Amino acid sequence: MATDNDVVDTIQLKPDARLVKSLGAHHTLESAIADLVDNCLDAGADRISIRLLTKDDSLVQVEVVDNGKGMGPSAIDKAMTLGHRRDYGADDLGHFGVGMKAASFSHSDVLTVWSSTIDEAPVGRRIRRADFSKDFSCERLSNRATAAARRRRKEVVGSTHGSTVVWTSIRATYRGANADEARTWMANVERDLRSHLGVTFHRLIEKNALTIDILVDELAYAEEAIGTPVKPIDPFGYANTGRPGYPKKITAKSGTQSFELTCHIWPPKTDIPGFRILGKSGDSFQGFYVYRADRLLQVGGWSDVANRSPQRQLARVVLDDAKAIGTFLTMNSEKSGLRFEPIFKDALSHATARDGTTFDDFLADAEATYADGNRRTRKRQPVITPDRGFAPGLRRAVKNELPLKRSDSLTVQWKRLPTGEFIDVDFGNKILWLNQRYRHLLSPGGGSLNDAPLVKALLFLLTHHVFEGAHLGPKDKDNIALWRAVLGAAIEVEATMRSSND
Repeated sequence: MATDNDVVDTIQLKPDARLVKSLGAHHTLESAIADLVDNCLDAGADRISIRLLTKDDSLVQVEVVDNGKGMGPSAIDKAMTLGHRRDYGADDLGHFGVGMKAASFSHSDVLTVWSSTIDEAPVGRRIRRADFSKDFSCERLSNRATAAARRRRKEVVGSTHGSTVVWTSIRATYRGANADEARTWMANVERDLRSHLGVTFHRLIEKNALTIDILVDELAYAEEAIGTPVKPIDPFGYANTGRPGYPKKITAKSGTQSFELTCHIWPPKTDIPGFRILGKSGDSFQGFYVYRADRLLQVGGWSDVANRSPQRQLARVVLDDAKAIGTFLTMNSEKSGLRFEPIFKDALSHATARDGTTFDDFLADAEATYADGNRRTRKRQPVITPDRGFAPGLRRAVKNELPLKRSDSLTVQWKRLPTGEFIDVDFGNKILWLNQRYRHLLSPGGGSLNDAPLVKALLFLLTHHVFEGAHLGPKDKDNIALWRAVLGAAIEVEATMRSSND
């Protein structure tokens, strides 16, 4: 065995630049952009604009623009250096010194960064992945270009100071020749990104500490376009707990160190955003939710501490203690899930709440709540929520009798249709139109917004399932044609009978 006396000298072994090719290998597009948002937050930004720019229906450029404190020449050079680790604060989301490079090169081949502070000249740097993987080279960009980037930042986020990260030569894009498929792919990308950012940063968005907007548009028209804000998705946003006594705090200890878990049980038979995340059912999101500085690092999963099962789908656990990361948990560079160390599992096995509840007791309570909900609830399927045009009393009656799909709502409105037609279906906007010509027959007292409740109730029960599908199938179209024909004839008969009795 070698001893210290056997050391002759020390040499420096520099990293092989080819390791760049493996950077960000585990990043999804959503997690990569979320990593860039982390950098914006560490820079003090409270407004971030994410711009997904296309050309000929293909994604060609991604921009993340913020109003943070920005960087000067020295700071931006360090930021572009692979593995450079600045002094991280307790609440900083950055951790490894590779985040921006790994996130960017996971999906693009060229990374450009523009930045400016309040009191320093604007700067710009560009890294080409092919060159960076040879010799870590980085291009400095002209004063003219950096000044232009600063002006554009002012237009996008209302601030000259801050940073703009740009990806070009995008590898993550639809590669086929079908325009409809390309547009569908882009729509799915935007949907998934909104969901991911909405849940990852939901706490910051909810308390108005952060505004994120997303723009998807053609590159040629992007300067004039305005993004749409990301809405928060709270994985604990239920109105009433699923079981009395919950949420409940359980404390786990190991030696002199400890951490606290908050155990939640969702109400059974829930189908709202927050329980359902990223377009998937709530069953997929049982488990641990780990936060650091109000940023969600792990969205569910039991991490080998417990087994996933349908009976545990109401169980979710919050760990919101930054000190636990690094001791009980280990974060990966993509910040997409954590490794739960053996010390965590040992501590959890002895953890208890003040009333003596253990972690196993919590799982058993969640299973019992799920079982009780299945026994009590009738087998009626959730329906679209009746909204504008339905009287409040009618909406309450539907809610009392049927579970509602909170994510979708149906409006009923009057407009002038051809004679002999009574209804029309606007599937895309979720509107059931009624013919204004016959309104006086069904609402003789006047034309209030919530008139004709009986007719509207009958039409809701008849048609709601058509609006709940992803698209209109052949059977739906045939039913709509049937309703138009029969109801159109019926309303004409009604009008004739009314006129003959006058």
